[in-house]
Amino acid sequence: MKHSGLDERLDAILVRAAMRLEERMRLAYFRGSLIKYLERIGLAKYIDDEKLLKGSLLDLQDDAAVAMAYRLRKARTRGYLKEALDEMNMSELLQKETHIKTVKPSSKRQPEIKKVQLQMVKGENKSSALSEEEKKKLLKNFKVIK
Repeated sequence: MKHSGLDERLDAILVRAAMRLEERMRLAYFRGSLIKYLERIGLAKYIDDEKLLKGSLLDLQDDAAVAMAYRLRKARTRGYLKEALDEMNMSELLQKETHIKTVKPSSKRQPEIKKVQLQMVKGENKSSALSEEEKKKLLKNFKVIK
């Protein structure tokens, strides 16, 4: 089990690089510059010329992913993986993944939330709905202190 951790990390890098390569190839295909993109990152030389001229996205994605995996594995064994990823503009894949762990509070730690219900007052404002005579009757009960 020599370098098993490195092999697992290389496999993780290869998976992420393949996904990123497919996204970039799809974008380049719809912009009409897929062959130029493959030449720029150095994968066009590993793909058959007939497939390049045909320009089928799915075929080219499969062949480019296999060629990229071959190239990165070869670079890893020879010790220039970083340079190979730099050439393909994927050097950020060497950084270890940092997963943000979210902690779900258990039922013991959850604070009790008191639900406050608003009680709507039904009816109307009685003092504004009173007539002039009713207001005078109410005011007789109150004495104004000066």
